[in-house]
Amino acid sequence: MEFIPAGTVSESDPGAEAELAVWDRLRRAFGPDDRGVVYHQYPIIQKEKNRFDRKPDFVLLHDELGLLVVECKGYTIDQIDAIEGERWMLNGCRQNSVSPQAQARDQGFHLQLFFRRERRLRDQSGSVRVPMNTFVVLPNIDRTDWEAKGFNGPAAPRVITGDELGPVGLRDRLSTVKTFEPLDDQEYQTARSVLGCGDVISDGIERPEGRSDKRAHYRRVTDGVKRLDSRQERIGLRIPDGPQQIRGIAGSGKTVLAAMKTARMLAEHGPHLDETDEKRWRIALTFQTKSLYDHLTALVERFYERFTNSPFDEIRDSVEIVHAWGGRTTGPGMYKTIADATPGVTFKNLGQARDAFAPANLQEAVAEEVLETEAVPSLYDAIVVDEAQDFGPAFLRMCLAALDEADRLIWAYDEAQDLGTLSAPSPKAVFGTDENGDPQLDMSGAYSDGIQKSHVMRTAYRAPRRVLMAAHGVGMGLEREKGPVQTVTRQDGWENLGYEVEGDFRRTGTPVRVTRPPENSPHPLADEPDAKPFLRREWFGGKRAEFRWVARQISADIEAGLEPSDVLVVVLGTDVWNNGNTLKAALSEHDIALNCDWEESNKQFRVPGAVTAARVRRAKGNEAGSVYVVGLEAVDDPGYRESRLQRRNAAFVALTRTRAWCTVTGVRESPVLDEFDRVAESVNGSPPELCFDAPDSLDNEFEEDTTDLNRELSDFS
Repeated sequence: MEFIPAGTVSESDPGAEAELAVWDRLRRAFGPDDRGVVYHQYPIIQKEKNRFDRKPDFVLLHDELGLLVVECKGYTIDQIDAIEGERWMLNGCRQNSVSPQAQARDQGFHLQLFFRRERRLRDQSGSVRVPMNTFVVLPNIDRTDWEAKGFNGPAAPRVITGDELGPVGLRDRLSTVKTFEPLDDQEYQTARSVLGCGDVISDGIERPEGRSDKRAHYRRVTDGVKRLDSRQERIGLRIPDGPQQIRGIAGSGKTVLAAMKTARMLAEHGPHLDETDEKRWRIALTFQTKSLYDHLTALVERFYERFTNSPFDEIRDSVEIVHAWGGRTTGPGMYKTIADATPGVTFKNLGQARDAFAPANLQEAVAEEVLETEAVPSLYDAIVVDEAQDFGPAFLRMCLAALDEADRLIWAYDEAQDLGTLSAPSPKAVFGTDENGDPQLDMSGAYSDGIQKSHVMRTAYRAPRRVLMAAHGVGMGLEREKGPVQTVTRQDGWENLGYEVEGDFRRTGTPVRVTRPPENSPHPLADEPDAKPFLRREWFGGKRAEFRWVARQISADIEAGLEPSDVLVVVLGTDVWNNGNTLKAALSEHDIALNCDWEESNKQFRVPGAVTAARVRRAKGNEAGSVYVVGLEAVDDPGYRESRLQRRNAAFVALTRTRAWCTVTGVRESPVLDEFDRVAESVNGSPPELCFDAPDSLDNEFEEDTTDLNRELSDFS
């Protein structure tokens, strides 16, 4: 049985003591052999009297009990004067009357609407196959007192009293609705996915069944990611009282969690509240890659509509989903908004910043200029930063300065996906220390309601295991003849990436072997031999031969059932325009359209009916079913990017864009191609592995300090 606290409840909240007691009893009543999930404060927020303030206390899905919505009331028997139909008359309470059964039933019907959208959960008549029942639990009232007051009989509400909350008694009371056939495996998994917002994170493309080609395999991929795991749900559904960092490996779902948290805060504290209400927050979500704008906005929209059952368009102008910079072509941006509001600062566009600060990091320079005023006003109650690995310390400190006293800065960043460095920015390095040397932001431990301040996401859901391992191998240069370009030199660093280690990093030059457990890369096609290989490479004598071959492979992908928009070509190297034209001509021979997405200011990444080609900066943050990384020889080209380190990171990002198949191509006579052959041979072995000598400390070492990260993380309050 899974237990997911979706809300943030402390014992001082009204009714919270009763809820927490029942939560504890539910956890005792169901064990590890039960197949189901229980949510505390599941995020359905009903609008009542112009306020979004009605959430179900407990939602339970069980393969034998179906869907149960349980409302908890901490009343004593003396506080209930009478029950007339569904209305309870109260005294000595904040409300004169309540209708807990009707409330729970309405919430259950709301959930069934989402079930009804899933074909697997409908019978032939269109009815939902998952039955729904409701209970009202009264932990402060005994059954004898309840009946003595006459609250029994055929029309009496279905209640569970305090003396029935023992593990056996509670289980027996809930099991009184067990009058139907249990949900089969497919029905349960589909219903579980719906409750886990799986339909929200799916790509929305219906891929027909009944085929055994790539379309069928890719359907399994898209179906397989239609749910968050229980840990992701806990992180995404709960709003911290202060700052929070989410760090993890590529494909672990951080962008989804950033959007989910934004929508949760909008649902709880958004513009539907009166402007004078202290619970109303000003919320922003910011990011670096412009092509992510539509994707992030769509995710926030779908999550918000799931949580509130209200159109996102009604509040669209009240949430800021903005690029990090902002300007004439990109529209509002985080830097522009803060700069315009800060006395003594004039917003600079990219050209003006270049004139003033080049060759420094322009984004950091303009943020430093804002911070130097020490006059940044409190503009937001919460700022969510996606792709935080792309921002320097000054930008994040600028965001922090623009928050109210809660400092609710939530930043999510990919391990090893910064195009400039692999180093994970520790909070101490970003926000500094006080006069005693203590971190300005203490990100260890948890808040009083049990929400963790820091999370490490080790499970990668996007790229197949072998592709991800190859990306790490070439990104770090583990098989490079002259030694790694950058690497992880500590065992705990590899473990934070989801690997298991054999060897001793303290003994420089001794053999080390790292493997990736299948449970840390649970790809839907992992056990499908017909879907393999997931990683291919092919080398050529010239660029024209390379692109003609790639065009034939893309044509074969489409003939095997993939949509053109399921295919992405990431072009490495400097000559992207000519390479794009060469690829476009090669694809035209197969009547396949190509969308060359080179423009940095363009918010749209894909075009329906066309294959997408992009530079790595445009591809970053996006994904596709079949990815072609062309021009790997650019990793050895000093003219491509400023440093060898940046070129390695570009290759890593490119490989990890795939959701299923990755094909790497390049032109011969480049050492990196031989290196990639060695990496591919290792990861395509059984089991896949990376073997190298324990390196000496490098300037570009991955981990700085993992002291606060290698503890067991739990979100249960």
